[in-house]
Amino acid sequence: MRRRAVRMLLVLILMISVIPLVSGQYLTFTTPDSIRVVKGDYSTGTLSLTNAGGLSFKIVSYQDFWVEDSNGDIVPGFTLIVNPRILTAWASHKTYTISYNISAPGTIPGGTYVLHMKFWAFTNDNTMYVVNARVPVRVIAGALQFGIAQSYIKERPGSPYVLNGETIVVFSHVVNRGHHNVSVTASVTFGAAGTLYFKDVGNLTMVPGDNVVRFSVPIGYNVPPGVYTLNYTLSYPDGSYTYSRNFEVKLGVSMVAVSLKSTRVKVGQGNTAYLTLLSERDITLNMTVTAYKGSTPVRRESRSVVVHGGTDVISVSLPTGIPGNITSEILLSYAGRCVGSKNVSYTVLAPLILSNLSYVAKTSGEVVFTLRILNPNEVPIDGTIVYEVYSGGDIISKDSVGANFVPGSTSTKVTLKLPMGKELSYEFSLISLGEASTRKGSLYLQPPTPTTTSSLPSTSSTPTLASNSTAVSSGKGSGSSTMLLVILVVLILVGIGVAFYYSSSDGDVKRRRRPKPKRRSPLGRFKPPKAPRFRENRELPKKK
Repeated sequence: MRRRAVRMLLVLILMISVIPLVSGQYLTFTTPDSIRVVKGDYSTGTLSLTNAGGLSFKIVSYQDFWVEDSNGDIVPGFTLIVNPRILTAWASHKTYTISYNISAPGTIPGGTYVLHMKFWAFTNDNTMYVVNARVPVRVIAGALQFGIAQSYIKERPGSPYVLNGETIVVFSHVVNRGHHNVSVTASVTFGAAGTLYFKDVGNLTMVPGDNVVRFSVPIGYNVPPGVYTLNYTLSYPDGSYTYSRNFEVKLGVSMVAVSLKSTRVKVGQGNTAYLTLLSERDITLNMTVTAYKGSTPVRRESRSVVVHGGTDVISVSLPTGIPGNITSEILLSYAGRCVGSKNVSYTVLAPLILSNLSYVAKTSGEVVFTLRILNPNEVPIDGTIVYEVYSGGDIISKDSVGANFVPGSTSTKVTLKLPMGKELSYEFSLISLGEASTRKGSLYLQPPTPTTTSSLPSTSSTPTLASNSTAVSSGKGSGSSTMLLVILVVLILVGIGVAFYYSSSDGDVKRRRRPKPKRRSPLGRFKPPKAPRFRENRELPKKK
């Protein structure tokens, strides 16, 4: 026990003898560096410390540290490790670099703090100085640093709008500045006016360093045209990030114009509509054509049409099977969604019909033909009646008459002067819209008496046309007995008159003849000159 006590006494005396004098002056080590650390995490790095005083130190020893907030209050919970802890030969204005490892508690708020580091510095004469170094410390409240998100159309990068069937890609970089994994909740939605057409939510792990978060948002064909909002959100307990962008949704195909080949067509002739489409894609559409007469559907048909990018012109066959005013609705759709709809109106015309032909023959040789004409259209139609009457190979009468026929059934009469006693054939044609409706027949006009040697000359008269007359029945014409008796009496009287004239005239009486005119000289009235006469002794005048 004595020996141990003696030894302790000797050590104490020795220590007292070597303890240097302590100066009451406080010096400062300066640094341009700062420290950044995530709360609840640690940070490592280096600090450059400069001996700003005018003293040179033989030995500098790191002793302690503390952290103050902006109010000067000490904040507990930090830990600090520096290396090296002892530095030698630190001359005035010399800079040393030391490494550090600092940890921040997870309960403090983010902000700027001050790290105070205390050193003992010994001069060559063993004078000790307390040296302080002040280092700014930035405590980061969250470990994650969110980068700015970006979005684009996968099929057409750079396009400001999206087409149905395409995909929107949204992504961002997330930097984990800490040293531990951080869980993040990521979500993306696409919709408008309270209706969501797409939503995806997931939990992601952000490892230390750079991370990329990416979502693909498909735009289905069930999304109508319009403007929609894409919302992208990342969140975790210490922070969140939200990105929004509006996108216009289009199908990429639009019907810009429609034209009609003809507004008036004949039944069965066919009509065509031409649709002009602008397309940004290759797509197969469904086309439905529904024809209406008034409000009654008359035909409906559907077919597929292939549309390519650019300008496309599609030919659409329109129904023309029935006459009247027709309206055709042309509808383009894709997957049950209307792409475009247009209506075209046109008139289908049917040719006139010569439904019946009859005639009535008169004793004078006139024949009245009655034509029953049917116009099945809803509008008046121009038509031409062409007729021809012939006997054998000889044409007796031929002409044409044009008229405008109102809808429905009408009657028209044509009166002709035809020869009697011949077998006659007739042919009437009603020409309209390039088609002819024809009726043929034959007739025989009975002459007045069988003994008549002379026949009436074959003549034809200009036809007369009268509309809306009543049709009469047809039959062969014959002379009545009264007319034959009158003709016979007239012929007898004419014969008696001729016989009486020849019997009362003298057969020997010479007929008076007109004297022949005198022949005249071609020279006209010319008298020849007289011969000259000469008298003697007639040069002088006679004496009285």
